[in-house]
Amino acid sequence: MTTLAAKIGALAQTAALPDPGPIADGEARFVVEHFALTANNVTYAVHGEDFAYWRFFPAPEGLGIVPVWGFAQVSESKADGISVGQRFFGYWPMGAQAVMTPVQVSAHGFTDGVAHRAGLPPFYNRYNPASAEWGDEALQCLFRPLYATSFLIDCLVATSPVDTLVLSSASSKTAMGVAQAAKGRSQVVGLTSAANRDFCVKTGYYDQVLSYDEVGQIAGDAIAFIDIAGHGGVRADVHTLLGDRLKETHVVGDTHWQVPNVAALPGPVPQMFFAPTVAQGRVAEWGPAGFEQRLGAGWVRFAATLGWLRVERVTGDAAVAKAWAELVNGRIDPAVGLIASL
Repeated sequence: MTTLAAKIGALAQTAALPDPGPIADGEARFVVEHFALTANNVTYAVHGEDFAYWRFFPAPEGLGIVPVWGFAQVSESKADGISVGQRFFGYWPMGAQAVMTPVQVSAHGFTDGVAHRAGLPPFYNRYNPASAEWGDEALQCLFRPLYATSFLIDCLVATSPVDTLVLSSASSKTAMGVAQAAKGRSQVVGLTSAANRDFCVKTGYYDQVLSYDEVGQIAGDAIAFIDIAGHGGVRADVHTLLGDRLKETHVVGDTHWQVPNVAALPGPVPQMFFAPTVAQGRVAEWGPAGFEQRLGAGWVRFAATLGWLRVERVTGDAAVAKAWAELVNGRIDPAVGLIASL
């Protein structure tokens, strides 16, 4: 039997990536300049196999390459339309470089057309030219994909007949984005650890902040639970203690993946939230331009509230490996936004 300590230890371990070697015709090499390290990346690692996150950047047998969001610059190109010196925002391997096969190249970016990424969600395969449209690059690394997820969660629950929204892992960036977007439309309750409770209160995003042992104090007649923590005990408490008042549960992440969930729970069947699927539905409804306009407007509103954020940078293999291990073990201050460079 694999122990919890062994699972945590395995995720926290890092190794140097092999050199990808010379590029072929149609390929381009990118130097990964900087990227964010957040709880979202831990979710990618936890679900590397069952959600196919390991397929984006195949690793040697027994290993997995964690995807990260950030910026990279073209250092060598044999791909039409891609020039040395161009910079792009997107989904990169947690490493110093990446080799891709750019297709569908335009002024708006490109798609990685490498064979092993065929069939994976387009949301992750698309790379956009570096732009100041989303503001500071550190904020883009930390929030651009996470806020898109927050926005889509809010889109999903905005049409639900609920009066109360409960978010676990309330100190996570994704949860805070949802809370800020939903506040005023629903009663928004944050569930968090006792250590992060004061932080969550001070952000001002929540109408009420409770610790995980206070689930029974949640009010509301029609409740939607957004489970970002993935903690088996918390999810069981929510389903058991809220009874018929709980109308829906959406499973988003696994920031507390160490405690497994039980298969059968009273109340509504938990639904897996997958951002690319929801995004495709909203694009179909609003059109690409309408989707981008709504997302951009939401981001501007949220970005104006980020006075609590403290950006910290880690540089070099050893420092990044240490930061990753601390993230896996849940030892990162929620007020800190980690930006890494190898």
